Amino acid sequence: MNELRPEPPADAAGGATGAAAAGVLTLRQARERAGVHAAALAATLKVPLRQLEALESGRYDELPDLTFARTLALSVCRQLKLDPGPVLAQMPTAGQVRLGASDTALHTPMPQEGVSVLARAVAVPLQSLSKPLAVAVLLLVVALALWFLLPQQPAPAPVPEPAPLAEPAAPPLTSGPDAAAPAEAPAPVAIPPAPPAPPPVPVPVPVPAAPVSATPATATVAPLRLSASQSAWVQVTGASGRVLLQRHLQAGEALDFADDLPLQVVVGRADAVQVAVRGQALDLAAHSRNNVARLQVR
Repeated sequence: MNELRPEPPADAAGGATGAAAAGVLTLRQARERAGVHAAALAATLKVPLRQLEALESGRYDELPDLTFARTLALSVCRQLKLDPGPVLAQMPTAGQVRLGASDTALHTPMPQEGVSVLARAVAVPLQSLSKPLAVAVLLLVVALALWFLLPQQPAPAPVPEPAPLAEPAAPPLTSGPDAAAPAEAPAPVAIPPAPPAPPPVPVPVPVPAAPVSATPATATVAPLRLSASQSAWVQVTGASGRVLLQRHLQAGEALDFADDLPLQVVVGRADAVQVAVRGQALDLAAHSRNNVARLQVR
């Protein structure tokens, strides 16, 4: 028998940059054409930024393995709505298995009697099967192989149903003596006429002014307010995992968020967005790295 040894992939070394250049540029160009920042895409895919940059630059030796690289490329294509076929076709594949060299392989041939016995043992079950049953067994084997080899798509997270709005309670009906009809007025008593008196001089009575409320109405302040001075990519995710906002804010646009706290916020351009937490301006410099800010608002 010959010894089986794995053969290293031909594109894993110097040839990776030449063959995969078109596919890598396609990923970067598709991301830039979609206007998605690399840090924001890495946060959406939940992978480190350096791994995404290594994939776009063709540095596959910095990734765990080629299977991880192809799976990450497929996730990027799905996120950017890009056809993954051309990208995966230009990426290096896993190494094939080849026979060992003649000087290092095992020189222990199988006895001829053992070969014939093994061949007869395998041939008898196959011959005993009918043709439709053999085809069904073959299809089952192919289906199991595809199940284990193809990457599995993660199941989408369940979207929480909105809570029903509480109906306002009806005011209680008043009953009892307060709701009774007003008592009858007493009968008038006859009074003898008095001598006429001089008409009184009318005196002007000052009308009291309406009271002015001493305390002005308190304005409701949202827990989070985002104001964009320039175009910037922003993502806001609620505590339930639901994405409340994921797009570019235009210059002069301002949005308030008050539900589903705490909120996870990712700002692609920290110098172009002003953040206010409950009316207080927040400095994004303390939460920024490479001009990408990440913060949590409780």
